[in-house]
Amino acid sequence: MAKAEVIAVERYPVEVLLSENGISPTGDMTSFPALGESNAIASLIVARREKESTNQGTRKIEDVSVSPDGKQLSFRLRTEIEVQKPELLMEQFGVAQLFRITVAKASLESSDGNILAIFASALEQDFNNGIDGPALEESVRSFTAIKQTNMTS
Repeated sequence: MAKAEVIAVERYPVEVLLSENGISPTGDMTSFPALGESNAIASLIVARREKESTNQGTRKIEDVSVSPDGKQLSFRLRTEIEVQKPELLMEQFGVAQLFRITVAKASLESSDGNILAIFASALEQDFNNGIDGPALEESVRSFTAIKQTNMTS
């Protein structure tokens, strides 16, 4: 089976994330604990990322954590990929289901009202092969948002 590994970065205003989900964007929006419960915020980020996805497989958010300063939210997502012919998949590759593993980190460290999020994903069998998963995890872990400053001329 061919590999399909992806690293993606998205940037959008915190206010947009909240208002798109019917939440009034008021109060302190400078840390994830101030925005709400970490699993709920991770769910909002996943919903925004996958809103145009046609894959209706089950999604499970796991290993949600917030950095001590509250500026980073990390999590893992396991998504079932719809398979048209599971019997053929079993015959050819020895698996009846496919899952995509995504590691993600969202950051408020830019201090400009935006979330900067990085997502790295691979098929579960590639992610768990001992090489690809650790490389993708390190890519996400090492990703840093740069604090934005107002430029005046």
